Amino acid sequence: MKRWLFSTLFLVLLLQARLVAQEIPSPSEFRATPPALPLLQNQWTTLPAAPTGYSLEFLRTAERETVQLGLRDAILLGLKNNPGIEVERLEPLRALEQTLGERAIFDPTMELELRKTYAVEPYGTAESPFFQPVQSSQNRNWNLTLKKLFITGTQFDLSFLNTRFTGSLPNQVLKPQYQPRLGFSLTQPLLRDFGWGLTTIFVRISENREEVSVLGYRVKLTQLIQRIVESYWGVVFATDNVRVQEKGVELAESLLRNAEAKLQVGLFAPVAVIEARAEKARRDEQLIVAKNNLDLTKAALSLLLNSNPGGGSFLPRRVEAIDAPGFEETPVNRQKSLEQAMVQRPELQSAALNIRNRELQLRFAENQLLPRLDFRVGAGLTGIAGDLKPGAANPFPGGYGTSLERLGGDFYNYSVGIVLQVPLGNGQAQSKHSLAQIELAQEKARQRELINQVVLEVERSVGDAESSFKRIQTTRQAKDLAEENLRLQERRFEVGLITQKDVIDFQARFIDAQGAALRALTDYNNALAKLKLAEGGLLESYNVKIEGLKKEPTPWWARF
Repeated sequence: MKRWLFSTLFLVLLLQARLVAQEIPSPSEFRATPPALPLLQNQWTTLPAAPTGYSLEFLRTAERETVQLGLRDAILLGLKNNPGIEVERLEPLRALEQTLGERAIFDPTMELELRKTYAVEPYGTAESPFFQPVQSSQNRNWNLTLKKLFITGTQFDLSFLNTRFTGSLPNQVLKPQYQPRLGFSLTQPLLRDFGWGLTTIFVRISENREEVSVLGYRVKLTQLIQRIVESYWGVVFATDNVRVQEKGVELAESLLRNAEAKLQVGLFAPVAVIEARAEKARRDEQLIVAKNNLDLTKAALSLLLNSNPGGGSFLPRRVEAIDAPGFEETPVNRQKSLEQAMVQRPELQSAALNIRNRELQLRFAENQLLPRLDFRVGAGLTGIAGDLKPGAANPFPGGYGTSLERLGGDFYNYSVGIVLQVPLGNGQAQSKHSLAQIELAQEKARQRELINQVVLEVERSVGDAESSFKRIQTTRQAKDLAEENLRLQERRFEVGLITQKDVIDFQARFIDAQGAALRALTDYNNALAKLKLAEGGLLESYNVKIEGLKKEPTPWWARF
């Protein structure tokens, strides 16, 4: 007994472990870039022609194979293989990359410039402005600039500029002349684009969209599970309904044999045989429809689960449902279900985040209504050196290294000022502000509409669950009574108290009562799943957990 209990507990824990996590892929899976050389080669390669059609090879099928699955195993298989879920699983990752793109505005930028310029120009003097010899000049520049936007809105530039100038102008003493410059500039907005939180608004909006995408993934998972549950119980119902219709065919065949036997001994007229054959044909037609419906429901479930063991086939193998629907009553509390839905429904959480994003956009639009007032400051050092021009005194002899040594402070510059920019009319900013207000009002209205929809879904699901369970009791009672009544009426028919037409009617009532009992049981199990869906707890009821995004730490230079 203890060994049996241990084995059962182990199987339950194993099943739960298989259903514990739905992991969102890591960003590193999509960060790989092609090598530099093939990448450069591809820039000069003509794109291949688009395919004109599909190969029929993909139609290889595994549908002749059959796998037997319980409901939980079917859900696990569907969450693993369904291609639609694979699309939604990647959506949070796409939102994460968009956030990284928004945060990249705080990444520092390095600019390296190497440039050579040569010019031949006419040159004149006050005594003879024209007809002077053509003068030439040559510049060689190598410049390095670092730029950084801080989260305060401050734009900071640090530059190291180097120039080597050679020319034939009479007033150039140093040939060549080296003139390095080291300096910085800082621009701090004071009105528009000012504030610690303003520059990060779009980063926060994108981060909220990450959460919305994860919540959307959760919605798709719950919808898929609910579809699998409905499809699974649909297969169970269709399978049982085939058995019911086969029982109806057996009853019709028995009635036909009885009519033919009595016709031979002269107890029945030929019309009774015709009547029995007509009923047999009608039952055969119902059995054909039931079998076709079973094939369709199995095909729908197979495509949802997408079970391809070999990996080379397109059409998946068929699924046999081995679980029976439960008929025990599950307590339902309308008020508790509403409270859970308000807290757990991912759609409502997404709506709240969307409203927050609209509020952030409105705050940014309000800031853009202000005029631009920027405080600007800059400072720099200049060095100089060069070779002496023949016949002239050289105050700054030396080469490039000497020019760098003269960056000590003898030659410097600085600037301080403010710049005020006032747009006349400011129509674009006012339009965007009005648009942000409209979109915020729309989002709040959508939230109210969504709340009404969620409340209606909970009310409907609670009512369906309660009524479906009551239908189980009444349809079972009706089926038992119809079966007992059929037995009694068949005895009356044997002694001639009722006609064959009456027996056909009682058989039809019994078959219909069996179908109604099956339908009520299936509807009850579907109603419970829909109730969990409406409450927002369907994933938890099947022990499915979503592993969030594996975010990478923000680089230190993007934190300030």
